[in-house]
Amino acid sequence: MRLLLGSVALVAFTAACGSEATTAPSSCTESRDFVVAMSDYVSSGVASLRVSDGSHQSRFGVDLGADPWLTRSSGRLFLIARDEDLVFELDPACGAPKARFSVRDEGAKAAQNPQDLAVDSAGSMWIPRFTDGSLLVVEGERRHVVSLADFDEDKNPNPSSVRIVATPEGERAFVVLERLDRDLLSRRPSSLLEIDTKTRAIVKAHPLAGRNPFGAMTEHEGALYLAEPGNFDDDRETLAGIERFDPKTRTSELLVRETELGGSITELTIAGSCAAAIVADPTIDVNATSLVTIDLRTRTVVQPLARSPLRTSGYELQGLAVHEGMLLVGDRRKTSAGTYDVHTFDIRADCTIAPRAERLALPQKPVAIRPSSQLSR
Repeated sequence: MRLLLGSVALVAFTAACGSEATTAPSSCTESRDFVVAMSDYVSSGVASLRVSDGSHQSRFGVDLGADPWLTRSSGRLFLIARDEDLVFELDPACGAPKARFSVRDEGAKAAQNPQDLAVDSAGSMWIPRFTDGSLLVVEGERRHVVSLADFDEDKNPNPSSVRIVATPEGERAFVVLERLDRDLLSRRPSSLLEIDTKTRAIVKAHPLAGRNPFGAMTEHEGALYLAEPGNFDDDRETLAGIERFDPKTRTSELLVRETELGGSITELTIAGSCAAAIVADPTIDVNATSLVTIDLRTRTVVQPLARSPLRTSGYELQGLAVHEGMLLVGDRRKTSAGTYDVHTFDIRADCTIAPRAERLALPQKPVAIRPSSQLSR
């Protein structure tokens, strides 16, 4: 059964959030189940979804840019307008904007391209900036820039995802260093940089088994999981796949390789011992996407490409989220109704997935999906 769209609220983010470093009261009138960042890479928006009746509320704004990302940390929800160097804090219950601030350095000549955000126990925000190879730490009104130039020969190790983790030695920030060449191809080992959040001192760069960690790390049961596609024009690389890093022992291993996944992994989410992943084929400028499932205990691909429950002819699956056995998958193909589907599945104990009755629809192409705080309680 296809559920009908709820009413669409076209609320400009500039009006809701005000000017730089300003705050605004939340405009939440009711809680939702999931929050979705949407973009056609020209304009962007954010939507909140309720699964039970398929209703949604959408907001668009000129300052959201063309390349948004959505991340949650310490119970807080943020939308990052990467190409605008802006961060919006959203109400975690429904995605309504609460605050807006810039993460661009004064005098910067170009966008610094923030990729992710994590909040430590003191409330400081850690933001890796991909284009200039730096890490910004926002501590109240103070800003600290940590240069990462020494971790790559070209002076930019391409920092992307960040997670804050408690370890036996204290709280640590772990930052992905993709270490791509200037043509954005992966030819050298990637690493995971460990930083003491209290002193902001760099502890060590841990070498990773796989290359080109892509998108956000997934934190699950005390470990960090990385989706590592290597290079997207090659699906036979042995140094690509799903990697698990243990913050306690500082050791890692490739659990499932790209050759077993059948393509370059672009996104990963985990429920219990089961993982769902989006993988792309190596055809240049096509990179058709498919949904696959993996049993992490046995390290086997349960539903491979040949039995994928959801496949596209281009790079069109984007956005994964899971909560209590319910999996959401974003689909960037326009439907006959002019909308874009968010598919829903049940994840079974054997790590297979089956379609649910609900099929949610959005007014713009999905990029990232996160559960709301209502589902996380």
